Amino acid sequence: MTTQSLGYATSRCPISAVDAASIGAFLDDLVQSDPRNALPEGDNPPIFQTPVLGIASAADPLFQTLKQPGVVGEIHVGAEYWLSGAKSVISLFLPFSKSIKKSYAKASPLPSLEWVSSRQNGEVFVNVVRRGLVRYLEKQGARAAAANLDPRYQAVDMLPMWSERHVAFIAGVGTFGLHAGLLTAKGAAGRIASVVTDLELAPTVRPYDGIYDYCTWKTDERCGACIKRCPAQAIDREGKDHLACMGHGNAHIRPAYREWGYHSCGHCQTNLPCSDRIPKRAV
Repeated sequence: MTTQSLGYATSRCPISAVDAASIGAFLDDLVQSDPRNALPEGDNPPIFQTPVLGIASAADPLFQTLKQPGVVGEIHVGAEYWLSGAKSVISLFLPFSKSIKKSYAKASPLPSLEWVSSRQNGEVFVNVVRRGLVRYLEKQGARAAAANLDPRYQAVDMLPMWSERHVAFIAGVGTFGLHAGLLTAKGAAGRIASVVTDLELAPTVRPYDGIYDYCTWKTDERCGACIKRCPAQAIDREGKDHLACMGHGNAHIRPAYREWGYHSCGHCQTNLPCSDRIPKRAV
């Protein structure tokens, strides 16, 4: 059966056959074949590579810790808020394509046009992925919802009701870095999405224990490359000042790309040891 509105093909299968492998195959096909995964500029290079996928139980006790001050906060809600009867949370990290990352010159004070376009147009495709995965699960007879597309979703003082970065950590997708980004098997340069479902899927075994296990600065202070690379001096030995980061984007990046309406920096995701992979720890 072909879904014309989404531009990809799906086939019905029993709910019992839906697992991480079948979900991963669907997502890989969507990323590789959907024409919306392409920049509108230049030679229309792909925005994203195939994703890193993880699954968490909606009952994982770590979800409760997200309500603690200093983690996310009281504003954070559980999976049940977005879907009654929720049993599993599917998380994925979409890494930017090699051509997008290669376009970002290390010595440039400004990001490339390809990079700033990929952040804005890439988020459009991330929503395609969220909706597509919900529809895929519904076609298999399940119920599903994407919190970030729910009209009830909001963030207050930069604290979200549903933090997809923290969800990704719980689902085994990656850990945090000094720059506050997510470090995954395919690096830190990318975007995150998630979907809640009433399917009871086998949770991904987290290959880490601590929230900073993949960051070599946090584990042994051996890196710190993102501190030096940040043009706004928004990252220091303790972490990232998000207000300083946003101020730099508004004051420098947005004016430079006013013609296109783009305004993303990305210095702390590119040309770093963690841009494409998990950096090696000291031996």
